This record gives sequence, C-alpha cells and structure tokens, in this order.
Amino acid sequence: MNQLILGDNLEILKTDAKGLREIRFVAVGVSEAGVEFYAWDFKAPPSLPEGEEQSQKSSLMSFKPDVLLDKTGIQSWKFQPGQHTVAVKVVDDDGLENVEVIRVNVNGW
Repeated sequence: MNQLILGDNLEILKTDAKGLREIRFVAVGVSEAGVEFYAWDFKAPPSLPEGEEQSQKSSLMSFKPDVLLDKTGIQSWKFQPGQHTVAVKVVDDDGLENVEVIRVNVNGW
C-alpha cells in the first residue's frame, strides 16, 4: 500500500433536530495493485495513535470497523458535540493495508 489520505477530506453536511452533526469523510488510497476496499471505525478509542508516529500494530489491534467493505472510500456519520477519533483502513488487491487516524472536534449549535 503506497498511501492513504483522509485528514483534509471532511465536509459538514447538516445538523439534525437532536443536535447531531453529519459529516462526510472521503478517504483516498493509492496503490499500484489497486484498492480492494476501505473499512471505517467511527468510534475509535481516543488513545489510538495518530499521524507518522503511530504504531501499525497497535492501530490494527484497536481497529473495530463500523463499516466494512466500503468500495468507494466515502462515508457519512452523525456525531454529538465533542471530540471523536475516526480511523479508516484501506486494503489493496495484494492484501496490504494502511490505517489513517484523525481527531474530529464537533462544536455544538
């Protein structure tokens, strides 16, 4: 797996009557073998490592997908106000994988 990009690809879609904010995420995986699927963990533990320092092993052990076998890399999720950790895993056609983790701060009304 050559590259996985998630961080800058967020869009706030709407806020519902309960104050939940719907956010769309777009992940872009790049691999010479081609991307097989994406998996999303929208309730990743806050202690999940982030960025270049992350340990691949600990990220994979903590990864519990809410969405599995996403072929597009585009997902929407509703969040309550507060801090949230989102992780996305991409798997290529050779079975290689990469995990990207971001922190999302959702403001109230």
